[in-house]
Amino acid sequence: MDERQRTHISQTATAETVLRVSQQQLLDSQLLELGDEELMQRVENELNENSALEEGADDDSMSDDYESSSDEDYDTMSDDESFSSSVYDYDDEELPVYVPGAEPRPDIPVGEVRSFVDDLREQIADHETESPKQAELVDYLIGSLNDSGFVDRPLSGISDDLLFNHNIDASVEELERALKVLQQFDPPGIGARDLRECMLIQLDRKINETSTVGNLGRLYVLGLAREVVRSYFSLFKNNELARLAEKLGVEGEVFQDVLDSLHRLNPRPGLSLSEDSDGRSHAIVPDFIIETSLDGDVTVTMRGSRIPSLRVNQSYRDLVATSQGTKAKGTKREDLRYVRENVDRAEMFIKAIHRRQDTLYRTMIAIVNAQKPFVLTQDETLLRPLTGGEIAEKVGVDRSTISRAVANRYCLLDGTLYPVKHFLLRTRRNAEGDEVLSTQVENAIRKIVESEDVYNPLNDNEISELLSRQGLSIKRRTVAKYRDQMGIPSAKIRRQF
Repeated sequence: MDERQRTHISQTATAETVLRVSQQQLLDSQLLELGDEELMQRVENELNENSALEEGADDDSMSDDYESSSDEDYDTMSDDESFSSSVYDYDDEELPVYVPGAEPRPDIPVGEVRSFVDDLREQIADHETESPKQAELVDYLIGSLNDSGFVDRPLSGISDDLLFNHNIDASVEELERALKVLQQFDPPGIGARDLRECMLIQLDRKINETSTVGNLGRLYVLGLAREVVRSYFSLFKNNELARLAEKLGVEGEVFQDVLDSLHRLNPRPGLSLSEDSDGRSHAIVPDFIIETSLDGDVTVTMRGSRIPSLRVNQSYRDLVATSQGTKAKGTKREDLRYVRENVDRAEMFIKAIHRRQDTLYRTMIAIVNAQKPFVLTQDETLLRPLTGGEIAEKVGVDRSTISRAVANRYCLLDGTLYPVKHFLLRTRRNAEGDEVLSTQVENAIRKIVESEDVYNPLNDNEISELLSRQGLSIKRRTVAKYRDQMGIPSAKIRRQF
């Protein structure tokens, strides 16, 4: 074999490795976003579609690998020796179930569950804004979203409202820039002005993420999908598929991949952070159980998954192993390629399951360790500012990975149910530009209102002055905003006679 042949073989092997890594990363990301029920369905589909994947435990099975990883010390994520962690497969009957909107059970206290608006407002601190004013405009735009998560009013109308009702002079251009910031928030598509813009925002996010892992085939399909929305949206909306395929110049499997990519986009991103659109309540079973002791010990337990143990079919493995280095022709060569592709796909799927569980587990440990004073006491005033970026650095993953890991997941802390997001606290800037915890301001306002004279309640300006004496310099209109979010009526309505 000459040098040129060796170089070609080396380059081919390197390209295959890069492609495999990018496919693995994409699959890891997809599975991390799924809840337990969705993941169960994905596993079932994968078992039906890939004959190389089967249920059963062996050295490469999911359960064996994950259980062994659960015994790791995680010393790098713990500040003292009293922190421990474990995995236990709780039966569903052993775990309390909370149904949103139902009468709370006295044996299952429920911690603060943040609203759709709260989730978005907390993300302001995670994104760069030009000034405190722009952050305020983003905040106002969040309050202007409809149930689908769209800004469905003209920015000129919002500009007028800000001036006449809040004495804030904001041009349409300033609102445009603030809207661009909001459109970077999760879930992708939030802050769009219509369905077309919503889909473009989501596709741009997917293209950017896929560019990072270098999957050229996936990038090509997403690029075509973006061209459909940008140039041929009416054909897509009207289901004129033949004309659409002709315009794109593609057909068959590639065209179907483009359509699948479009159909997987979320047309109403606001619903993913709010209650279900059909009005039904779904049971919430905690993903983690956190228990503390009077001695200051903390144990984090991850609820065992109902996902079956998975393995690669041994016959397929043996066939791949014996075919290494052998030459095959015709049908036999195609058969071997089919077997290898299915084995590769099965191995990647099993690894993605492992990594999903490990990422969720390590994320919760890092969060609990960072918020240990609150965990031990459940005193809200002890929650410290903590962002997904800080946790990402501790776990060694991207911030977007942490966003996926904490979304719609819950933990049971000494019998009280909390969304995992409850432990992540952003700060906001006050009038002097200093960072202030949102919960700190809310708690202070609540205490002021509770202790006021009910026959002569305090107006927002007076509350602002009292907050300033406590070191919380908050403007009057910001007090009004917090008060509205907390459901506290104005002084005029609170007054008793």
